[in-house]
Amino acid sequence: MLDKREWLAACQALPEGRSTRVNHSCGDGKTLRLSHEATRWRAWCFRCDEAGVEDKPVESFADRLARLKREESVDSALETVTHLPGPPEFDVSAWPAAAKVWLFKAGVGLPEIEELGAYWHEPSGRLVLPLFDPDGNLIYWQARDVTWTRASARPKYINPKVDKQYLVAKYGRGDPLVLTEDVLSAFRVGQSTEAWSLMGTSLSDGVAATIETHRPVCVWLDPDRPGLRAAREITKQLLSLGIDARRIRSRADPKLLSNREIRHHLRQPA
Repeated sequence: MLDKREWLAACQALPEGRSTRVNHSCGDGKTLRLSHEATRWRAWCFRCDEAGVEDKPVESFADRLARLKREESVDSALETVTHLPGPPEFDVSAWPAAAKVWLFKAGVGLPEIEELGAYWHEPSGRLVLPLFDPDGNLIYWQARDVTWTRASARPKYINPKVDKQYLVAKYGRGDPLVLTEDVLSAFRVGQSTEAWSLMGTSLSDGVAATIETHRPVCVWLDPDRPGLRAAREITKQLLSLGIDARRIRSRADPKLLSNREIRHHLRQPA
């Protein structure tokens, strides 16, 4: 077992989710790997073939309430900000592992991260996705809690409080036009055709009115119960407007599929 005095302080200094390799007293070279995880700090020396583990103190009920209150305060303040929240951290290597994994799982690598303009916002502990119009002007942004689960106390997304009646995130070109639930799904599908993110599970009358009636439209929301139900309603809404619309159902969110799977679904007949 590695001596805590050799590694623990340096490991605790790392931001949560980060890891690094440093020198060890056993010899030359950065053979000691340090990892700051959610519930513990870890060390491993490749030369010594030894590990070190230190569990974090269990968060008390009072500490948890205080943390949740701080997070709620930051989130509430962000919702009033129409410009991009700062300071931004664009260096992906400095992001927590969970932020990188969330994007990488969606097939969004370093070039795509730069194209999206995504960045880490340390004060809120969220990943910010800016939305721009074709002229490059900021129209909206979303801040995602990349560790969110259905058991989380904080919201999955934080958005500025603005009128979204005509707001939609658009990516790519071509037919059919695909309506997705979230920005990353629209971005991924937009690599094969034109895709709009509804940023939710409803189609506003304002956005619906901007869809040209001669265009074929595919409604491709997430395959969970709310997404499937909303996709049916949106398809009916489009058909009532005289728009040729159909639903796409897939094994996972569009953003989690390969480009090949996305193109396969787009080629399927109605």
